[in-house]
Amino acid sequence: MQDVLIARQPIFDRDLNLVSYELLFRNTNKNQQQSADNMTAQVMVTALMDIGIEKLADGKRVTINATESLLLGNIGLLDVLPPDLVGIEVLEDVEVSSAIIQSCLGLQARGFKIYMDDVVYAPHLIPLLEIADVIKVDLPLTKNLAEDVRILRKFKGKLLAEKVETLEEYELVKALDFDFVQGYFFSKPEIVQGRKLADSKLAILRATQKIMRANAISDIHDVIKQDVSLSYRLLKYINSAAFGLRSPVKSIEQALSLLGLNNIRRWISLLSLATLGENKSTELFKISLFRAQFLELLAKARHKQQSEDDFLLGMFSILDALLDISMEQALESLFLPPKIQQGLTEPTSDMGQRLGLCKSLESGDIDAVQAWQETHQDIAISKVFEINNQAMFWADTQVAQFV
Repeated sequence: MQDVLIARQPIFDRDLNLVSYELLFRNTNKNQQQSADNMTAQVMVTALMDIGIEKLADGKRVTINATESLLLGNIGLLDVLPPDLVGIEVLEDVEVSSAIIQSCLGLQARGFKIYMDDVVYAPHLIPLLEIADVIKVDLPLTKNLAEDVRILRKFKGKLLAEKVETLEEYELVKALDFDFVQGYFFSKPEIVQGRKLADSKLAILRATQKIMRANAISDIHDVIKQDVSLSYRLLKYINSAAFGLRSPVKSIEQALSLLGLNNIRRWISLLSLATLGENKSTELFKISLFRAQFLELLAKARHKQQSEDDFLLGMFSILDALLDISMEQALESLFLPPKIQQGLTEPTSDMGQRLGLCKSLESGDIDAVQAWQETHQDIAISKVFEINNQAMFWADTQVAQFV
């Protein structure tokens, strides 16, 4: 398989329910002799055939960017995609022509949904706007958003606001009655000066802090046993199919012994984040799981020590967004090793750079990923992408256990 990065960007409805993912494909080969259209299609075919569209979709519809050659049938990728799982995004640089319109109508007749990407309203787009199922409005490029929305509402397609990066922007597009929203606004805190943590959240963080400071399993036995909810969820977790135990575990002592101290720390941290994020998007929790698993696998692949610290770094990287306070404030309530704290607050630190790599993978920033690899040549970029996929799918399978 070529060195291909696949990133997934979530798309929500107006109430922040996950409805689909946009798949982004990035190729590391900058010295392309073929046309960009052909290379893009080949990259997509390779990735989809090797990984599987069902696995990437994780039970949701996915959207795939389509070049002009792809839409006009010069490359037969669309013949192998399942219409019930895939939406076709017509890129903004595709020239609107009668051939393109006929192609889109044919795809719709087969069951595909047609998305228009990066729309800033202009009259020449009308023929495509008249048939599109979803119209993606480019927020940063739209000078008069309210006026564009007024015009676009005349067409049948549902409106999707893309590149929504702040909660203020989310509130704006919600007020303008957009049907869908896409962006990383959900992973950023809504910081309000003077805000204090609720007592319940402080209690969770203090219990987590005690477990993080523990030197032996005996130090945390009472913390778990005295909390009915923790005890129940611990036994449910260790008796899940993931462990494949021959006989059920019925005592807290046995469960703690089987897990070991590091796994207990990991489990309680995951559970704490899930509890803290009860009113947050599940995708935020999935991001923390992806980062945690990616960083741990990356450390192991590079034969680095302290991979457990890397796992915690990724997991707690969304703590500010969960609590809607700054990361510095959040860390005041939680004991973490100094290196992890540094990684969470200093992007230029060694751990901070690795966390930055995670964020680049999530957004499909191939240039940033390559720049990191060029200064860390103890691991091939193909291995980085392989770990990215492993961590993505691991996070998918883990979410149901904790949320």
